[in-house]
Amino acid sequence: MARRKRSTSKRPAGKTRKRAAKTTKLSQAISQGFEVPRGSGRPTTRAAIQSTLPEDFHALYDRGFRAARGIVPTVSPQTRSSGHTRLAAEVPDLEVDYDQATQLPNRIVSRHPTARLAARAATSPEEAITQFIQDRGDLWHLTPEDIATVKVVSTSPRGLPTVNLIQRVEGKEVFNSDVTASLGPNNEVISIAGQFFPQAAAEPSRKRAMAESKTAEEEAIANAATDLTHITYVSSDFTKVKGPKGSEPYRFYGFKPKRSDTRPNFERPVRLKDVMFPLGEGHFVPGYYMELWIKGFPTFSYVMDAIDTPDLLYRRKLTQAVAFKYRVHNTGNGIFQPEDGPAPGSPHPTGMPNGFQAQAVAQKLVAIESLLPGKPWLPPNAKTTKGNNCFAYADLKSPDGFGTGDAVGKVTSPRVFDHVYDHSKPASTAKNLQASIVGMFFHVNWLHDRWYEAGFDEASGNGQQDNFGLGGVGGDPVLAEGNDFSGTDNANMATPADGASPRMQMYEFLGPTPSKPSRTSNFEALITFHEMGHYITNRLVGNSNGLTNVQGGAMGEGWGDFFAICMTSQSTDNFATGTFAVGGWTDLMSNFKENYYFSIRRYPYSADMAKNPLTFKHIANNVVLPVGPTSNPIAGGPNNEVHNAGEVWCAVLWEVFVKLVAKHGHSEAEKRMLAYVVGGLKVTPLRPTYTQARDGIITAVTSLHPEDEPEVRAGFAKRGMGRGAVSPPSSSTTLAGVVESFTA
Repeated sequence: MARRKRSTSKRPAGKTRKRAAKTTKLSQAISQGFEVPRGSGRPTTRAAIQSTLPEDFHALYDRGFRAARGIVPTVSPQTRSSGHTRLAAEVPDLEVDYDQATQLPNRIVSRHPTARLAARAATSPEEAITQFIQDRGDLWHLTPEDIATVKVVSTSPRGLPTVNLIQRVEGKEVFNSDVTASLGPNNEVISIAGQFFPQAAAEPSRKRAMAESKTAEEEAIANAATDLTHITYVSSDFTKVKGPKGSEPYRFYGFKPKRSDTRPNFERPVRLKDVMFPLGEGHFVPGYYMELWIKGFPTFSYVMDAIDTPDLLYRRKLTQAVAFKYRVHNTGNGIFQPEDGPAPGSPHPTGMPNGFQAQAVAQKLVAIESLLPGKPWLPPNAKTTKGNNCFAYADLKSPDGFGTGDAVGKVTSPRVFDHVYDHSKPASTAKNLQASIVGMFFHVNWLHDRWYEAGFDEASGNGQQDNFGLGGVGGDPVLAEGNDFSGTDNANMATPADGASPRMQMYEFLGPTPSKPSRTSNFEALITFHEMGHYITNRLVGNSNGLTNVQGGAMGEGWGDFFAICMTSQSTDNFATGTFAVGGWTDLMSNFKENYYFSIRRYPYSADMAKNPLTFKHIANNVVLPVGPTSNPIAGGPNNEVHNAGEVWCAVLWEVFVKLVAKHGHSEAEKRMLAYVVGGLKVTPLRPTYTQARDGIITAVTSLHPEDEPEVRAGFAKRGMGRGAVSPPSSSTTLAGVVESFTA
């Protein structure tokens, strides 16, 4: 989530300044700075590099690309599959959503609270969904040979039980055939999210692929790196290197810079695997999926054509920006909940913009191994902040990643990290760095455990060095990089697919006056929680390649905001009319005094419509904001900008949470809400719309606690996302076409 622009009138020329986020495309959602070595032939200013970054691209959803390959739709958008008709005759209130490009079902569920897609009990979740696919393959026009390509990848029993499946053809994954089924307590199939691709097993496509000349993997990598940087890389620059144990089916390639090479280096080896890329209408292209971590650039994933000319098939920026700085001071309650920041001020004490500035609170020394029995954050004799779930350090000097000149959190005595933050000193002092690194490490691990309890486990793709044989791919603890050298006044999260470490970069926020020294986002929970929100949402929807449309990106920002304000809220808060900002402590500027009321958003989050008036229609560009409620004088931009549209999604989720608090009390409501949101994410289709994500949450509710459905639906309806609401098309960039419904 992007930070707002700060005043620079008193800052010396040449100092790094936070830039305003670009506001029109998902691929422009972050405002991180990047640097390239001089002599590379590219501009060296951050703004210049950011302006030349390529946009996200998906050949399946590009009509021009498909047309150039002679792929013309043969099924009209109104045509139901025979499987849809057959299932609708047996399951009441059946709802089937279709992908815009393929016209294949990508979400199947019943609106009836007790109906199931397959009610027959099975001996295991895997058997239940396998039998369903065999019986109902005609939903996706699958032949028996196509059905044989569908493989169970993992099963997640925690929270909402789910089974994840993909298609494989001759050992190659069919890209984006990422399907998640949710199941009831007796292994009844409740919902399906995602699509399978017919004709994947057809002999002609295999024979055609074998007959063509194959592109070398090194050449494909070189072409992708050149596309990203606009600097020439060639196949001889890359050589195969040994990958981590258990990293199959990935292969790894290292960059071999020449002597005095001024081209950007690679932070990590390129991780690459074979895929079959679907183009619709039974067309598939063998491709190479890869992830590029190039110094000075955001992280990108690519799919390059593996046959003949290595055309670009897919490109996605994996780095999402964040916006808040929350350090880990602790409430010391039963779940060791972090305060919202070093100077807690949420909710606002008066609920009115009056220039309130919160005072810093003392840190608490709490004793904890983890929130999960048998899963400690650190080994018994650890001396630094490097554990199974997270490696936290201050990345003070180039290159990216921990190295010479950087600082890791260290114990002050055996098994004790006792560093006190001094608010009278800059955040960059050695003592303050240690305190904030430890706070950041605590935040990441605390979120890991809370989300694990809600269903984000190893099989679902969480980040751990060791997965203990419980599914998923290990070797990917979160890299939490504090006071990162690459920027100021911001933060970001880059999330590759399961098995490669996500990277959270937290920046120092420059002080507005000499008497108010710099502060750090390292341990302000409202910022770290938002950034970590990008990681969990990207992993759970399409394994880091699902939130590729504007609505998906916008909801990613909204989910991040929601995790921040929900998981730092407390039972004594005023949920009915209180105002909750997504920042405060790090947002202090010489020309802005309402950092604890607005933070960087247009309105504070509140269930009081007189303070936050946003409804579903306000995601659409050119819809005028309501007159009356006070809005942030330094925030703006079009409604369809991902952070602005994300405000609407968070406001809706907040309404749902507030209604659950009124029914169950804060502690139980938060526990249930996390299970509903995490469960909903697991069954949300790729390139989702707002109403599809809404329905994913409702699916989780009806499976876990159906008695909460009225309150959950009422929360959605209050902000215009009731039963009759209609989202813009999945591929919309303007987000026009919203139909509001206030009927629960």
